[in-house]
Amino acid sequence: MAKLDVKKVERFSIEVPDEPGQGAQVLGAIAAGGADLIAAWGYPYGGEGSAKIEVIPADSAAFRAAAKKAKIKAKKECAAFCVTGRNKVGALADALSLLAAKGINVHAVQAIGVGSKFGALIEVASKDVRKAAGALGA
Repeated sequence: MAKLDVKKVERFSIEVPDEPGQGAQVLGAIAAGGADLIAAWGYPYGGEGSAKIEVIPADSAAFRAAAKKAKIKAKKECAAFCVTGRNKVGALADALSLLAAKGINVHAVQAIGVGSKFGALIEVASKDVRKAAGALGA
């Protein structure tokens, strides 16, 4: 198994109208406030005309301050783990096997490989966060 770098992070959600430019506006305001994001994604949510932007900030306190300054209502959803390492066949399976070995169920996972690196965001039940941190070496 390749060496993994693991950081415990927090996921926040922001509800917006499902209209062109909302992502650029929200993420631009967060950036203008000085908050760096590890990840962001968006999707239609809750019916016609609504969308949700999910973000994983590098620094939750800086993100909260930037959101407050921009008058953006951001809801903390849960803790998660940002896992990065060398991209190789089975890299994500290796990370997930560490959790499986401890009997920890994964609620959600998003992963991407870019060139020689891979990254994943892994969420587990709140009752399992401490146990998952130990399993992953966070």
